[in-house]
Amino acid sequence: MNSKALIATAALCLLTTLAGAPQAAAASRPFEFHADGTMIHKQLGPVEKAYGYMTVITDGNGAGTINVMFSNGSKLERAQFNARVKFLGAGGKLLQEKHFDCWIDAEGLREPGECKVSQPLTVRNFDKVEVDFYLSDIPEYSAALVTY
Repeated sequence: MNSKALIATAALCLLTTLAGAPQAAAASRPFEFHADGTMIHKQLGPVEKAYGYMTVITDGNGAGTINVMFSNGSKLERAQFNARVKFLGAGGKLLQEKHFDCWIDAEGLREPGECKVSQPLTVRNFDKVEVDFYLSDIPEYSAALVTY
């Protein structure tokens, strides 16, 4: 009977110790992350009706896909839509940074111009994902249209 009590006490002490220990901070698997935002240009600021959307989806082993979608419902002609995706480790350490871009004309007759770019996920054991959506390389005449 004493051995059963000793085992139970040891198990209880172990569980109490593990419960109080710091947990691993890596993103659990499977992992799913979504982000969206208005596209921002360095000089023009946020551009109406120009958006970015991104997903990162992994399976139980950490293998996954990064999907970035852009939508241009603005008057910008031939604008380059960009996303900078950062995968961060413990303490905010940058593990990997990926860039996505797509050239999109202004909205069509009825619907916004759209683009989707996908890449396999190559970084493992990240804690956090951050994304910045921004516009670059806008022709001058097109930028003038946006400043209504």
